[in-house]
Amino acid sequence: MARDAPNSSIRVAARLANGFALDLAKLGGFGRDVIDGLLMVAISQANVAQITRNAELQRRYATLDQPPPDDMRRPVSISAIANSLRIPFETARRRISALVEAGVVRTAPRGVVIPAAPLNSPFYRIGAEANYGLVRALYFRLRGVGLLEDLPRPSGPAFDPDHPPVRLVIRLSSDYLLRLAEPVSLYMGDLVSGLILMDMIHANTEHLPDTEAGDADGDWSAEGFVPDHMRRPVRATSLADRLGIPQETVRRHLQRLIAADQCERKEDGYLASARILARAPFVQYMLDNQSHLHRLYAGLADFGVLSEWEREILALRGAA
Repeated sequence: MARDAPNSSIRVAARLANGFALDLAKLGGFGRDVIDGLLMVAISQANVAQITRNAELQRRYATLDQPPPDDMRRPVSISAIANSLRIPFETARRRISALVEAGVVRTAPRGVVIPAAPLNSPFYRIGAEANYGLVRALYFRLRGVGLLEDLPRPSGPAFDPDHPPVRLVIRLSSDYLLRLAEPVSLYMGDLVSGLILMDMIHANTEHLPDTEAGDADGDWSAEGFVPDHMRRPVRATSLADRLGIPQETVRRHLQRLIAADQCERKEDGYLASARILARAPFVQYMLDNQSHLHRLYAGLADFGVLSEWEREILALRGAA
């Protein structure tokens, strides 16, 4: 159970998590847009749900050289994927049909499945190693802002550093990503608008150091957040490029967000201001994110992943 952390730490963690989650979605999509990325992550996780629920199987299929075989992958229906991501069935059907045509998803009598072959390709392996690196880097950044102080100290057998548990880390981080889909839709509107807003918030603040958290002793009022003059507005064209979504789609959703007073239009782009971020739905999203991050890294601790990461850091400090 996550201990209450300072509001400042929770705000920084939410800021970091926006970019982290979007990067995971991009890596999961084989170079396609973030929506396809989320669809593929949801399909893959559903296919191997029996592995994620079984600690022995998690360890057996932990490394890049140990992909779960096709006979262990269970098809999932398109309607189940649409419901899990809170997107229209027709949107899911159309996009998954395109993924089938691209050869990365296969149809089966009971739904769709991502077979082992594309998940063992050189392109996938590069992305998988990048995913692993993102999860590891975020761990130390969160530790740096004091968010994971209540995690049990890493214990258990450390993994072989020559064969890191890349697939295990991907499965656990993919669960984290999918847990965010519900609050994104719940607190920010539909999924696409939510992803655009997440990237806007990320673009507004990605230049800030992790030490910049607004008022360290501040409450959840607007005055406790990083002031707006420190945020950088982002243009619609930049958001479209960053997310891989057509500009017209981005502009349409931005108009919805403005109409709902979930962002502001400035002379040089769009901004999610402190006034907006201090509202109850956004604060709840940040609190939910804290819980989801804690669950991710507690799971990694259980499998001995954090103990090896800590050992590596200590070794580097010793060498220095």
